[in-house]
Amino acid sequence: MTAKLARTGPATVGFMSLVTAAFLGLAGCQPPTRAVSQPAAGASASSSTLPVALASAAGSNGRPGTGPAVGEASSAPPASTASPAMRVTTSPGIPPSLVSPPSAPLASPPTANSSGKLLFGLGPALDSDAASPIAAGLGMFTTWYNSPSDLGFLRDWASNRIPQTYASGRSIHLVVWLDGTGKVGTNQTSHGPACGRDYPLSTAFLDDARQLADIFKGTAGGPPLYVTLFTEFQTYACQTNAWAPSPEVTNYYLALKDKYLAAMSIFHSVAPNAKVSLGWGGWQARYDDPSTGGGRSMFPYFADVMRQSDFQSFQAMQSDSNSQDILDMTRMLGQYGPVMVAHFKPDNGSQKTWTADLRTLFTDAYIRQATSMGLFALSFMDQVNLAADPTALSLVRSGIDKYGVLPAAR
Repeated sequence: MTAKLARTGPATVGFMSLVTAAFLGLAGCQPPTRAVSQPAAGASASSSTLPVALASAAGSNGRPGTGPAVGEASSAPPASTASPAMRVTTSPGIPPSLVSPPSAPLASPPTANSSGKLLFGLGPALDSDAASPIAAGLGMFTTWYNSPSDLGFLRDWASNRIPQTYASGRSIHLVVWLDGTGKVGTNQTSHGPACGRDYPLSTAFLDDARQLADIFKGTAGGPPLYVTLFTEFQTYACQTNAWAPSPEVTNYYLALKDKYLAAMSIFHSVAPNAKVSLGWGGWQARYDDPSTGGGRSMFPYFADVMRQSDFQSFQAMQSDSNSQDILDMTRMLGQYGPVMVAHFKPDNGSQKTWTADLRTLFTDAYIRQATSMGLFALSFMDQVNLAADPTALSLVRSGIDKYGVLPAAR
């Protein structure tokens, strides 16, 4: 695949995720989601309620960032090497109602994945996924949409690669990442002036979402189309990772939630096999800032859309370690539905971190803990680390063989 599918957006603190037997039954699973930087933006959350399959991320690690080391407590947003503006500060004049979390109960019991298995996927594109040395063991192929310019080559796949993937018994996972598309500024919305990236809030995006749904649609009884919408959406507003650093940021995320629900409705109506989630950046659980609705305090503000979603997703792309982030994010999002790691890869490409993460993840105790909290799928962002040497390839193959779910056709 060309660089079209590569992620080249803002840096973040750890990068760019089962429910019911009905959803995962196709893959043989029984039910039980990048770092933070770029123009500082208000944070937001994801949605879920139904089952899902796996994920992966496309392209390069274009968003290097650093955050608190695993296990460290922090009340401030993780620092990013990409943008000093990422620090969230409280803005004067914000009504307390915008800073206080919703009073409605946040949690439901986690949706446990009783199979104790994971649906593994790989990105960044359907053509490279199919040619991978681990393709035979994957239950899902992941591909990316980064801008309207991608629609041309994706449309070409509608008559070959997409139906071929479904016919193999595999699910398709579409990651929609838009933090590099459109302009950042003030947008007029029904909620008032909103500061952030314009394309995700536009009617043009909904038109493009309809095209994507038509391109990737499958049959109602066939393998699912998993969609991670707005991956790393916490970086889309003018200040990152917080609900209320300013009224304009709050308005942005209110408007983004509207567009998310509209896009989810389009996918459901056009693609009968579509399951949709909101894509969190996996760094969000590393800190907390209740004064601005930042860090862990951001999740309750997205509880409404998460409860309406088919599953939850987040990325795991920290450069220091991701194994604890995966557990923390799954624990948080599993309250709303089945959880997928949409794209896993250390943002700085560290082979040491990647290997350490997988040696921790590919153990009975870890898989048992993660699936009990709702994790049902994990997608590798690309093949770079697994192809680095024979030992890395063997590590992935053995883990997938032991803990993975094969394509339904097998």
